[in-house]
Amino acid sequence: MKVNKVRLMIIMFLICVLLLTTVSLTWFIRNKTGEKRPLELRSMNIGNALDAPRNQPWDVKMNSDYFKIIKKAGFNSVRLPVRFSDYAKDNPNNVLDEVFMKQVDGYIKEALSQKLTIILDLHHFQEIMKNPDKYHRCFLRIWQQLSERYKNYPSGLIFEVLNEPQENLEGNLWNKYMAEAIKIIRKSNPTRTIIVGPDNYYSLYRLNALKIPKDDHLVVSFHYYEPTTFTFQKSPYLGFQKYHDVQWNGSSDEVDTIKNKFSKVRKWADEHDVSIYLGEFGANKEAPYESRVRWTREVREQAEKYGFSWGYWEFASLFGVYDAQNNSWDKQMLRTLIPNSTDK
Repeated sequence: MKVNKVRLMIIMFLICVLLLTTVSLTWFIRNKTGEKRPLELRSMNIGNALDAPRNQPWDVKMNSDYFKIIKKAGFNSVRLPVRFSDYAKDNPNNVLDEVFMKQVDGYIKEALSQKLTIILDLHHFQEIMKNPDKYHRCFLRIWQQLSERYKNYPSGLIFEVLNEPQENLEGNLWNKYMAEAIKIIRKSNPTRTIIVGPDNYYSLYRLNALKIPKDDHLVVSFHYYEPTTFTFQKSPYLGFQKYHDVQWNGSSDEVDTIKNKFSKVRKWADEHDVSIYLGEFGANKEAPYESRVRWTREVREQAEKYGFSWGYWEFASLFGVYDAQNNSWDKQMLRTLIPNSTDK
């Protein structure tokens, strides 16, 4: 009898530990009443579209139908990278081009009509990375205008302050610019969710350098493309074109590498009481296909295990999982991201 009682106590203890672990890996953000709700974004990045240079389109032509397609496939959110700087930097008082902004308005409204959360991401502001002082005012003016323009939009619209600060916009300077932008946004959007990330291209290794203000509606993002010799192979990024047929086999060592790095992000998030969004991860189409599927699945599963929202990079270009010309998904990759997708 005593043995059974001891066993029962051990079982109850293990159940409690499991429950506590599960709770600690579920991340929350406060709503308008101060109550916490889960932040569980399963996002698709619509890259290489509105983030292309002005009047120099890249290979993805923006289409409002994409939001319906993404929603139908089972995603609950989209990240929309936009090169706002090209539509403000050369204008008097850095006023955003109204014709372009009306297009952006339409895309946001379409996403919201599909009941998608949409992340409006200030992307590819390359000039501020090289010359922060010169473009400091432009950066803040962009957020003055965006925050005023969208202050009455639903909470399903999220602001992302600046994608991948790098080069000369790092360390204390990035922390300063970030805090200034958040302060501007909060004047008109006191409870809107805001995403920020560390410098050096949103590197997880730079989280300790990120100094975030106390804010119940702040989310921290990082990007993950490791090993880059696999995910960027044959691409012209920093000489990666010399890498060919690099495999990712899902060995215990390879999986442990992801776990170890994500666990460090989780620890940092716990210490700072903040939600985490893995805003970009992906392997390009030059990677061996089965390896690409394995890596994508493992990163997505580990992100969910550690309580991270996530966004796949990207929809329909070099890393894409959708063929916009033939209006069809790569079914295996889609189900790697959304296992219960019913899209045909």
